[in-house]
Amino acid sequence: MGFLSLKFFIFMPVVLVCYFTARRFGKDDAAKAVLIISSMIFFMTYGLYSFAILAASSIVGFLLSSLLLKHKSRALLAFTVSVNVLPLLLFKYLNFFAENLARIAGTGFTAIDIIQPVAISYYTFQMITWVVDSYRDETKDVKPLDYLCYVWFFPRMILGPITGWKDFIPQINDKSRFAPDPENIATGFVWFTAGMSKKLLLAARFGGAAGYGLTTGAAMTMGEAWLCSIAYTFEIYFDFSGYCDMAAGTAKMLGIDIPMNFNSPYKADSVSDFWKRWHISLTSFLRKYIYFPLGGNRKGRVRTYLNMMAIFLISGFWHGANWTFILWGALHGFVMVLERLAGDRYKKVPKVIRMAVTFVLVNIFWVLFASPDISHAFTFIKQMFDLHHIMPAAAFYDSFDMGTVPFVRYHLNIAIPLFYVLTFAGILFTKNIYEKKYKPNFGTALVTGILFVWSFLYANSVAGFIYFQF
Repeated sequence: MGFLSLKFFIFMPVVLVCYFTARRFGKDDAAKAVLIISSMIFFMTYGLYSFAILAASSIVGFLLSSLLLKHKSRALLAFTVSVNVLPLLLFKYLNFFAENLARIAGTGFTAIDIIQPVAISYYTFQMITWVVDSYRDETKDVKPLDYLCYVWFFPRMILGPITGWKDFIPQINDKSRFAPDPENIATGFVWFTAGMSKKLLLAARFGGAAGYGLTTGAAMTMGEAWLCSIAYTFEIYFDFSGYCDMAAGTAKMLGIDIPMNFNSPYKADSVSDFWKRWHISLTSFLRKYIYFPLGGNRKGRVRTYLNMMAIFLISGFWHGANWTFILWGALHGFVMVLERLAGDRYKKVPKVIRMAVTFVLVNIFWVLFASPDISHAFTFIKQMFDLHHIMPAAAFYDSFDMGTVPFVRYHLNIAIPLFYVLTFAGILFTKNIYEKKYKPNFGTALVTGILFVWSFLYANSVAGFIYFQF
Protein backbone atom coordinates (compact mmCIF):
# COMPACT_ATOMS: atom_id res chain seq x y z
CA MET A 1 0.00 0.00 0.00
CA GLY A 2 2.85 2.41 0.72
CA PHE A 3 2.89 5.45 2.99
CA LEU A 4 1.34 7.70 0.36
CA SER A 5 -1.81 5.71 -0.37
CA LEU A 6 -5.30 6.35 0.97
CA LYS A 7 -5.32 2.79 2.30
CA PHE A 8 -2.41 3.60 4.61
CA PHE A 9 -4.26 6.55 6.16
CA ILE A 10 -7.00 4.08 7.15
CA PHE A 11 -4.59 1.26 8.02
CA MET A 12 -2.37 3.22 10.44
CA PRO A 13 -5.06 4.44 12.89
CA VAL A 14 -6.46 0.88 13.06
CA VAL A 15 -2.98 -0.46 13.87
CA LEU A 16 -2.49 2.15 16.60
CA VAL A 17 -5.83 1.35 18.24
CA CYS A 18 -5.32 -2.42 18.11
CA TYR A 19 -1.71 -2.25 19.30
CA PHE A 20 -2.28 0.01 22.29
CA THR A 21 -5.55 -1.74 23.22
CA ALA A 22 -3.64 -5.01 23.50
CA ARG A 23 -0.98 -3.27 25.60
CA ARG A 24 -3.67 -1.67 27.79
CA PHE A 25 -5.05 -5.05 28.77
CA GLY A 26 -1.63 -6.56 29.42
CA LYS A 27 -1.69 -8.77 26.33
CA ASP A 28 1.91 -8.16 25.30
CA ASP A 29 2.13 -11.16 22.96
CA ALA A 30 -1.11 -10.01 21.34
CA ALA A 31 0.39 -6.53 20.84
CA LYS A 32 3.41 -8.09 19.15
CA ALA A 33 1.06 -10.19 17.06
CA VAL A 34 -0.64 -6.94 15.96
CA LEU A 35 2.72 -5.65 14.72
CA ILE A 36 3.46 -8.93 12.92
CA ILE A 37 0.02 -9.23 11.29
CA SER A 38 0.05 -5.53 10.36
CA SER A 39 3.45 -5.98 8.75
CA MET A 40 2.21 -9.03 6.85
CA ILE A 41 -0.77 -7.08 5.51
CA PHE A 42 1.42 -4.10 4.63
CA PHE A 43 3.95 -6.26 2.79
CA MET A 44 1.37 -8.44 1.02
CA THR A 45 -0.06 -5.37 -0.68
CA TYR A 46 3.18 -5.41 -2.71
CA GLY A 47 2.43 -8.98 -3.83
CA LEU A 48 2.14 -12.48 -2.37
CA TYR A 49 5.23 -13.50 -4.33
CA SER A 50 7.42 -10.98 -2.52
CA PHE A 51 5.92 -11.88 0.85
CA ALA A 52 6.53 -15.60 0.24
CA ILE A 53 10.24 -14.91 -0.37
CA LEU A 54 10.42 -12.76 2.77
CA ALA A 55 8.64 -15.39 4.88
CA ALA A 56 10.84 -18.23 3.62
CA SER A 57 14.02 -16.22 4.17
CA SER A 58 12.93 -15.27 7.68
CA ILE A 59 12.06 -18.81 8.72
CA VAL A 60 15.21 -20.37 7.26
CA GLY A 61 17.33 -17.61 8.75
CA PHE A 62 15.84 -18.12 12.22
CA LEU A 63 16.32 -21.90 12.13
CA LEU A 64 19.93 -21.66 10.99
CA SER A 65 20.65 -18.92 13.53
CA SER A 66 19.26 -21.19 16.26
CA LEU A 67 21.82 -23.78 15.19
CA LEU A 68 24.55 -21.14 15.39
CA LEU A 69 23.61 -20.45 19.00
CA LYS A 70 24.33 -24.08 19.81
CA HIS A 71 27.28 -24.72 17.50
CA LYS A 72 29.82 -21.91 17.20
CA SER A 73 31.22 -22.95 13.84
CA ARG A 74 32.76 -20.55 11.32
CA ALA A 75 31.76 -22.95 8.57
CA LEU A 76 28.14 -22.89 9.75
CA LEU A 77 28.28 -19.09 9.99
CA ALA A 78 29.58 -18.84 6.42
CA PHE A 79 26.89 -21.27 5.24
CA THR A 80 24.11 -19.36 7.04
CA VAL A 81 25.22 -16.00 5.66
CA SER A 82 25.46 -17.56 2.18
CA VAL A 83 21.93 -18.95 2.46
CA ASN A 84 20.66 -15.48 3.37
CA VAL A 85 22.59 -13.78 0.55
CA LEU A 86 21.75 -16.39 -2.12
CA PRO A 87 18.20 -15.12 -2.87
CA LEU A 88 19.58 -11.60 -3.29
CA LEU A 89 22.22 -12.85 -5.72
CA LEU A 90 19.69 -14.88 -7.70
CA PHE A 91 16.90 -12.36 -7.93
CA LYS A 92 18.92 -9.16 -8.29
CA TYR A 93 22.30 -10.08 -9.79
CA LEU A 94 21.91 -13.27 -11.84
CA ASN A 95 21.40 -11.45 -15.14
CA PHE A 96 24.29 -9.08 -14.39
CA PHE A 97 26.73 -11.93 -13.82
CA ALA A 98 25.41 -13.94 -16.76
CA GLU A 99 25.63 -10.97 -19.15
CA ASN A 100 29.21 -10.14 -18.18
CA LEU A 101 30.32 -13.77 -18.39
CA ALA A 102 28.76 -13.95 -21.85
CA ARG A 103 30.72 -10.85 -22.92
CA ILE A 104 33.96 -12.37 -21.66
CA ALA A 105 33.20 -15.60 -23.49
CA GLY A 106 32.13 -13.72 -26.62
CA THR A 107 28.73 -15.39 -26.72
CA GLY A 108 25.21 -14.06 -26.98
CA PHE A 109 23.09 -13.28 -23.95
CA THR A 110 19.35 -13.33 -23.38
CA ALA A 111 18.15 -11.89 -20.10
CA ILE A 112 16.22 -14.21 -17.81
CA ASP A 113 12.84 -12.84 -16.81
CA ILE A 114 13.18 -12.54 -13.03
CA ILE A 115 10.85 -10.56 -10.79
CA GLN A 116 12.87 -8.98 -7.99
CA PRO A 117 11.12 -9.32 -4.63
CA VAL A 118 10.30 -6.06 -2.89
CA ALA A 119 12.80 -4.88 -0.25
CA ILE A 120 15.11 -7.90 -0.64
CA SER A 121 18.25 -5.76 -0.34
CA TYR A 122 17.08 -4.36 2.99
CA TYR A 123 15.81 -7.44 4.75
CA THR A 124 18.85 -9.43 3.58
CA PHE A 125 21.08 -7.05 5.52
CA GLN A 126 18.66 -7.19 8.48
CA MET A 127 19.01 -10.97 8.45
CA ILE A 128 22.81 -10.80 8.28
CA THR A 129 22.87 -8.66 11.44
CA TRP A 130 20.78 -11.32 13.18
CA VAL A 131 22.92 -14.21 11.94
CA VAL A 132 26.24 -12.64 12.95
CA ASP A 133 24.91 -11.59 16.34
CA SER A 134 23.62 -15.15 16.88
CA TYR A 135 27.10 -16.46 16.16
CA ARG A 136 28.34 -14.04 18.81
CA ASP A 137 25.85 -15.59 21.25
CA GLU A 138 23.92 -12.32 21.61
CA THR A 139 20.41 -13.45 20.55
CA LYS A 140 19.89 -16.50 22.78
CA ASP A 141 17.18 -14.87 24.94
CA VAL A 142 15.17 -13.45 22.05
CA LYS A 143 11.74 -15.02 21.52
CA PRO A 144 10.37 -15.94 18.06
CA LEU A 145 7.65 -13.24 18.27
CA ASP A 146 10.29 -10.62 19.01
CA TYR A 147 12.36 -11.88 16.09
CA LEU A 148 9.43 -11.58 13.64
CA CYS A 149 8.61 -8.09 14.94
CA TYR A 150 12.22 -7.13 14.30
CA VAL A 151 12.50 -8.56 10.79
CA TRP A 152 9.03 -7.56 9.57
CA PHE A 153 8.38 -4.22 11.30
CA PHE A 154 6.39 -2.47 8.57
CA PRO A 155 7.50 1.20 8.96
CA ARG A 156 11.07 0.41 7.95
CA MET A 157 10.49 -2.87 6.11
CA ILE A 158 10.55 -1.56 2.55
CA LEU A 159 13.32 1.07 2.47
CA GLY A 160 14.94 0.93 5.89
CA PRO A 161 16.66 2.26 7.81
CA ILE A 162 18.64 -0.92 8.45
CA THR A 163 18.51 -1.56 12.20
CA GLY A 164 20.18 -3.97 14.57
CA TRP A 165 17.98 -6.06 16.81
CA LYS A 166 19.49 -4.40 19.91
CA ASP A 167 18.12 -1.07 18.70
CA PHE A 168 14.62 -2.51 18.33
CA ILE A 169 13.66 -5.55 20.42
CA PRO A 170 14.36 -4.01 23.86
CA GLN A 171 11.91 -1.21 22.95
CA ILE A 172 8.96 -3.54 22.30
CA ASN A 173 9.58 -5.08 25.73
CA ASP A 174 10.00 -1.76 27.54
CA LYS A 175 6.93 -1.25 29.77
CA SER A 176 7.41 2.52 29.75
CA ARG A 177 6.45 2.44 26.05
CA PHE A 178 3.29 0.35 26.41
CA ALA A 179 0.84 3.28 26.75
CA PRO A 180 0.07 5.72 23.93
CA ASP A 181 2.05 8.91 24.41
CA PRO A 182 0.42 12.10 23.03
CA GLU A 183 3.83 13.72 22.58
CA ASN A 184 5.14 10.71 20.63
CA ILE A 185 2.03 10.66 18.46
CA ALA A 186 2.25 14.42 17.81
CA THR A 187 5.98 14.24 17.05
CA GLY A 188 5.49 11.19 14.84
CA PHE A 189 2.77 12.90 12.83
CA VAL A 190 4.93 16.01 12.35
CA TRP A 191 7.82 13.83 11.16
CA PHE A 192 5.49 11.90 8.85
CA THR A 193 4.11 15.13 7.40
CA ALA A 194 7.61 16.55 6.92
CA GLY A 195 8.53 13.39 5.00
CA MET A 196 5.39 13.65 2.85
CA SER A 197 6.22 17.26 2.07
CA LYS A 198 9.78 16.40 1.07
CA LYS A 199 8.59 13.69 -1.27
CA LEU A 200 5.49 15.25 -2.78
CA LEU A 201 6.25 18.98 -2.77
CA LEU A 202 10.02 18.98 -3.41
CA ALA A 203 11.33 15.66 -4.75
CA ALA A 204 8.52 15.43 -7.29
CA ARG A 205 9.20 18.93 -8.61
CA PHE A 206 12.92 18.31 -9.06
CA GLY A 207 12.22 14.87 -10.52
CA GLY A 208 10.95 16.31 -13.79
CA ALA A 209 14.09 18.39 -14.24
CA ALA A 210 16.37 15.48 -13.33
CA GLY A 211 14.67 13.22 -15.84
CA TYR A 212 14.88 15.93 -18.51
CA GLY A 213 18.48 14.98 -19.26
CA LEU A 214 19.70 12.23 -16.96
CA THR A 215 17.33 9.56 -18.24
CA THR A 216 16.44 10.77 -21.74
CA GLY A 217 19.98 11.33 -23.01
CA ALA A 218 18.94 14.61 -24.62
CA ALA A 219 21.64 17.01 -25.77
CA MET A 220 21.95 19.86 -23.28
CA THR A 221 23.77 23.07 -22.66
CA MET A 222 26.25 23.39 -19.81
CA GLY A 223 23.67 25.25 -17.71
CA GLU A 224 21.02 22.60 -18.29
CA ALA A 225 23.42 19.78 -17.43
CA TRP A 226 24.37 21.34 -14.10
CA LEU A 227 20.79 22.23 -13.24
CA CYS A 228 19.64 18.71 -14.15
CA SER A 229 22.36 17.08 -12.05
CA ILE A 230 21.64 19.35 -9.08
CA ALA A 231 17.94 18.63 -9.51
CA TYR A 232 18.70 14.92 -9.13
CA THR A 233 20.96 15.66 -6.14
CA PHE A 234 18.01 17.40 -4.48
CA GLU A 235 15.45 14.86 -5.68
CA ILE A 236 17.19 11.76 -4.33
CA TYR A 237 17.77 13.43 -0.96
CA PHE A 238 14.18 14.64 -0.52
CA ASP A 239 12.84 11.36 -1.90
CA PHE A 240 14.82 8.98 0.33
CA SER A 241 15.05 11.12 3.46
CA GLY A 242 11.33 11.83 3.06
CA TYR A 243 10.60 8.12 3.21
CA CYS A 244 12.85 7.72 6.26
CA ASP A 245 11.07 10.62 7.98
CA MET A 246 7.74 8.91 7.34
CA ALA A 247 9.12 5.59 8.62
CA ALA A 248 10.49 7.24 11.76
CA GLY A 249 7.24 9.13 12.30
CA THR A 250 5.12 6.01 11.94
CA ALA A 251 7.33 4.10 14.37
CA LYS A 252 7.32 7.04 16.80
CA MET A 253 3.52 6.94 16.97
CA LEU A 254 3.85 3.32 18.10
CA GLY A 255 6.33 4.35 20.78
CA ILE A 256 9.33 2.93 18.93
CA ASP A 257 12.44 4.90 17.96
CA ILE A 258 14.31 3.82 14.84
CA PRO A 259 17.77 5.19 14.01
CA MET A 260 18.15 8.50 12.21
CA ASN A 261 19.18 7.75 8.63
CA PHE A 262 20.03 11.27 7.43
CA ASN A 263 21.73 14.19 9.14
CA SER A 264 21.90 17.10 6.69
CA PRO A 265 24.27 15.31 4.26
CA TYR A 266 24.76 18.29 1.96
CA LYS A 267 26.31 20.22 4.83
CA ALA A 268 29.23 17.75 4.73
CA ASP A 269 32.73 19.20 4.34
CA SER A 270 34.29 15.98 3.01
CA VAL A 271 33.14 12.77 1.36
CA SER A 272 33.96 10.98 4.61
CA ASP A 273 31.69 13.39 6.43
CA PHE A 274 29.00 12.89 3.77
CA TRP A 275 28.87 9.17 4.56
CA LYS A 276 28.47 9.93 8.25
CA ARG A 277 25.33 11.84 7.30
CA TRP A 278 23.86 9.99 4.28
CA HIS A 279 22.10 6.62 4.66
CA ILE A 280 23.69 6.34 8.11
CA SER A 281 22.27 2.88 8.80
CA LEU A 282 23.92 1.43 5.67
CA THR A 283 27.26 3.00 6.58
CA SER A 284 26.97 1.60 10.12
CA PHE A 285 26.14 -1.87 8.79
CA LEU A 286 29.08 -1.90 6.38
CA ARG A 287 31.48 -0.73 9.08
CA LYS A 288 30.31 -3.19 11.74
CA TYR A 289 29.78 -6.30 9.63
CA ILE A 290 32.35 -5.88 6.82
CA TYR A 291 34.95 -3.15 7.49
CA PHE A 292 35.85 -4.17 11.06
CA PRO A 293 35.87 -7.95 10.35
CA LEU A 294 38.25 -7.23 7.44
CA GLY A 295 40.60 -5.59 9.90
CA GLY A 296 39.37 -1.99 9.78
CA ASN A 297 42.31 0.34 10.29
CA ARG A 298 44.21 -2.00 12.59
CA LYS A 299 46.45 -3.68 10.02
CA GLY A 300 48.42 -0.86 8.47
CA ARG A 301 47.69 1.94 6.05
CA VAL A 302 47.56 -0.10 2.84
CA ARG A 303 45.17 -2.62 4.35
CA THR A 304 43.03 0.22 5.69
CA TYR A 305 42.73 1.76 2.24
CA LEU A 306 41.88 -1.59 0.67
CA ASN A 307 39.22 -2.16 3.30
CA MET A 308 37.75 1.26 2.63
CA MET A 309 37.61 0.55 -1.09
CA ALA A 310 36.05 -2.85 -0.41
CA ILE A 311 33.11 -1.51 1.58
CA PHE A 312 32.36 1.17 -1.01
CA LEU A 313 32.52 -1.31 -3.88
CA ILE A 314 30.07 -3.46 -1.92
CA SER A 315 27.92 -0.40 -1.23
CA GLY A 316 27.85 0.45 -4.92
CA PHE A 317 27.02 -3.11 -5.95
CA TRP A 318 24.33 -3.37 -3.25
CA HIS A 319 22.55 -0.43 -4.84
CA GLY A 320 22.17 -2.08 -8.21
CA ALA A 321 23.37 -4.63 -10.75
CA ASN A 322 25.07 -2.16 -13.05
CA TRP A 323 28.64 -1.00 -13.56
CA THR A 324 27.45 2.57 -12.97
CA PHE A 325 26.78 1.74 -9.31
CA ILE A 326 30.09 -0.05 -8.91
CA LEU A 327 31.99 2.92 -10.36
CA TRP A 328 29.92 5.28 -8.19
CA GLY A 329 30.95 3.35 -5.08
CA ALA A 330 34.58 3.10 -6.21
CA LEU A 331 34.83 6.87 -6.73
CA HIS A 332 33.47 7.57 -3.25
CA GLY A 333 35.97 5.11 -1.79
CA PHE A 334 38.85 6.57 -3.82
CA VAL A 335 38.13 10.14 -2.68
CA MET A 336 37.90 8.96 0.93
CA VAL A 337 41.33 7.35 0.58
CA LEU A 338 42.69 10.64 -0.82
CA GLU A 339 41.17 12.52 2.12
CA ARG A 340 42.80 10.08 4.53
CA LEU A 341 46.15 10.56 2.78
CA ALA A 342 45.81 14.36 2.92
CA GLY A 343 45.08 14.22 6.65
CA ASP A 344 45.32 17.54 8.48
CA ARG A 345 46.39 19.38 5.34
CA TYR A 346 42.87 19.04 3.95
CA LYS A 347 41.34 20.27 7.21
CA LYS A 348 43.34 23.51 6.91
CA VAL A 349 41.34 24.44 3.82
CA PRO A 350 38.51 26.87 4.79
CA LYS A 351 35.35 24.96 5.62
CA VAL A 352 33.16 26.75 3.09
CA ILE A 353 35.54 25.65 0.30
CA ARG A 354 35.58 22.08 1.61
CA MET A 355 31.77 22.07 1.66
CA ALA A 356 31.59 23.42 -1.89
CA VAL A 357 34.10 20.87 -3.23
CA THR A 358 32.29 18.03 -1.47
CA PHE A 359 28.92 19.08 -2.86
CA VAL A 360 30.28 19.35 -6.41
CA LEU A 361 31.93 15.90 -6.19
CA VAL A 362 28.85 14.26 -4.72
CA ASN A 363 26.71 15.94 -7.37
CA ILE A 364 28.90 14.65 -10.22
CA PHE A 365 28.98 11.17 -8.72
CA TRP A 366 25.16 11.16 -8.59
CA VAL A 367 25.20 11.40 -12.39
CA LEU A 368 26.68 7.90 -12.47
CA PHE A 369 24.12 6.70 -9.97
CA ALA A 370 21.21 8.01 -12.06
CA SER A 371 22.47 7.06 -15.53
CA PRO A 372 21.44 3.86 -17.34
CA ASP A 373 25.05 3.11 -18.35
CA ILE A 374 28.57 4.47 -18.04
CA SER A 375 28.67 5.81 -21.60
CA HIS A 376 25.54 7.86 -20.96
CA ALA A 377 27.01 9.18 -17.69
CA PHE A 378 30.28 10.26 -19.30
CA THR A 379 28.43 12.00 -22.13
CA PHE A 380 26.35 13.87 -19.58
CA ILE A 381 29.38 14.87 -17.48
CA LYS A 382 31.12 16.09 -20.64
CA GLN A 383 28.15 18.40 -21.28
CA MET A 384 28.55 19.79 -17.75
CA PHE A 385 31.92 21.22 -18.82
CA ASP A 386 31.08 22.30 -22.38
CA LEU A 387 31.68 26.06 -22.33
CA HIS A 388 30.36 26.55 -25.86
CA HIS A 389 26.71 26.20 -24.86
CA ILE A 390 25.73 27.61 -21.48
CA MET A 391 22.18 28.94 -21.05
CA PRO A 392 19.20 26.61 -20.46
CA ALA A 393 16.47 26.35 -23.06
CA ALA A 394 12.80 27.13 -22.33
CA ALA A 395 11.96 23.40 -22.48
CA PHE A 396 14.12 22.82 -19.41
CA TYR A 397 12.03 25.19 -17.28
CA ASP A 398 8.85 23.46 -18.45
CA SER A 399 10.16 20.14 -17.11
CA PHE A 400 9.38 21.32 -13.55
CA ASP A 401 5.65 21.09 -14.24
CA MET A 402 5.03 24.25 -12.21
CA GLY A 403 3.25 26.22 -14.92
CA THR A 404 -0.09 26.06 -13.11
CA VAL A 405 1.19 28.41 -10.39
CA PRO A 406 0.07 31.93 -11.51
CA PHE A 407 3.34 33.85 -10.98
CA VAL A 408 5.57 30.96 -12.01
CA ARG A 409 3.65 30.40 -15.24
CA TYR A 410 4.88 33.67 -16.76
CA HIS A 411 8.28 33.96 -15.08
CA LEU A 412 9.78 30.46 -15.24
CA ASN A 413 13.28 31.75 -16.05
CA ILE A 414 13.22 33.70 -12.75
CA ALA A 415 11.09 31.45 -10.56
CA ILE A 416 12.98 28.20 -11.24
CA PRO A 417 16.48 29.52 -10.36
CA LEU A 418 14.93 31.14 -7.26
CA PHE A 419 13.42 27.75 -6.38
CA TYR A 420 16.91 26.23 -6.51
CA VAL A 421 18.38 28.97 -4.32
CA LEU A 422 15.63 28.75 -1.70
CA THR A 423 15.86 24.95 -1.63
CA PHE A 424 19.63 25.00 -1.18
CA ALA A 425 19.31 27.65 1.54
CA GLY A 426 16.78 25.46 3.31
CA ILE A 427 19.14 22.48 3.13
CA LEU A 428 22.08 24.47 4.51
CA PHE A 429 20.42 26.61 7.16
CA THR A 430 17.58 24.57 8.64
CA LYS A 431 17.99 22.11 11.50
CA ASN A 432 17.36 18.39 11.26
CA ILE A 433 13.75 17.68 12.27
CA TYR A 434 14.94 15.11 14.81
CA GLU A 435 16.67 17.85 16.78
CA LYS A 436 13.34 19.39 17.75
CA LYS A 437 10.56 18.34 20.11
CA TYR A 438 7.04 18.85 18.84
CA LYS A 439 4.37 19.37 21.48
CA PRO A 440 0.70 19.76 20.60
CA ASN A 441 -0.10 23.46 20.16
CA PHE A 442 -2.07 25.59 17.75
CA GLY A 443 0.88 26.81 15.68
CA THR A 444 2.36 23.36 15.13
CA ALA A 445 -1.07 21.91 14.38
CA LEU A 446 -1.85 24.65 11.83
CA VAL A 447 1.44 24.37 9.91
CA THR A 448 1.39 20.58 10.01
CA GLY A 449 -2.24 20.48 8.87
CA ILE A 450 -1.60 22.80 5.93
CA LEU A 451 1.46 20.81 4.81
CA PHE A 452 -0.38 17.51 5.21
CA VAL A 453 -3.39 18.58 3.14
CA TRP A 454 -1.20 20.28 0.52
CA SER A 455 0.97 17.17 0.19
CA PHE A 456 -2.00 14.81 0.19
CA LEU A 457 -3.45 16.57 -2.86
CA TYR A 458 -0.39 15.39 -4.85
CA ALA A 459 -0.31 11.85 -3.43
CA ASN A 460 -1.92 10.02 -6.37
CA SER A 461 0.04 11.82 -9.10
CA VAL A 462 3.61 11.17 -7.93
CA ALA A 463 5.89 8.31 -8.97
CA GLY A 464 7.34 5.79 -6.51
CA PHE A 465 10.45 6.23 -4.41
CA ILE A 466 13.84 6.14 -6.15
CA TYR A 467 15.29 3.71 -3.61
CA PHE A 468 12.36 1.34 -4.11
CA GLN A 469 14.31 -0.34 -6.90
CA PHE A 470 17.11 -1.25 -4.49
